Amino acid sequence: MNMNHFSAKVFLVVFVLLSMSLVSAQNYSVWLHTIDITVDSSGQANISEKFHLFFPTETDKVQFRDTSTNLGSDIDKWKLFNTLFQPNIGTDNQINGKISYSEGIENYLEISYGLVDTLMARGKETAMIEEFTIKASYFNNFYQSGIWVIPDNTQINIELPPGAEVNETIEPLADIINSGPKKIFSWKGYKSANQLVFNYRLWKKITPIVDLNALITFLFRTNEGWIILGGILLVIAGIVWQRKKIATKIEEFVENNTVIEEE
Repeated sequence: MNMNHFSAKVFLVVFVLLSMSLVSAQNYSVWLHTIDITVDSSGQANISEKFHLFFPTETDKVQFRDTSTNLGSDIDKWKLFNTLFQPNIGTDNQINGKISYSEGIENYLEISYGLVDTLMARGKETAMIEEFTIKASYFNNFYQSGIWVIPDNTQINIELPPGAEVNETIEPLADIINSGPKKIFSWKGYKSANQLVFNYRLWKKITPIVDLNALITFLFRTNEGWIILGGILLVIAGIVWQRKKIATKIEEFVENNTVIEEE
């Protein structure tokens, strides 16, 4: 009887704890998850994920605020609190991760981080153009049962470097937005596809053919450079010395070829 009584108490405690956990989980909901990715000209990326929160009551908001104070900026603690609150891009390749909670007109939990390696893989390269391909494996959190899925209420925005030209084939289907010299492509769930594909090309900056420093060094620190400078100076001196004769000849030509009409 005592053992049964003890077991009943343990069951009651576990039931109460589970019930409290379920109630706590219902005190807020994530109504939108945005992932904003900014890519530079080398294919490196900085990432910001926002989990936009809805609170049924002001008391629920205060409770979440207290939770935020207790958990602080430790991503691992937030992940234990709710497995949803973790970085989703390049899971094993993340650096400088930060997490913070913001309250105001919008309430959201934000995780920002970078990647050790580039998000975009370099492809074909010429003297003028460099091609890039997205690394699909960095989006494995969106791979489910053999297909790529952007869930409901999820939006992934990738801002490309200025001048990038996007190839037509994008899977899953995405929206392309022009923002000044930059392009942003956006996946808004629900979307699915058998593969995750995205390519673009970037025009290289044209570097000057003549290296000014090398030219100065050649002209002033080599014998050949001094000879060339001497020749240039002689040509300039000759032009200056002959300028009066040239001006006189021009004046004579004008006078000899000008007809003055008498009234």
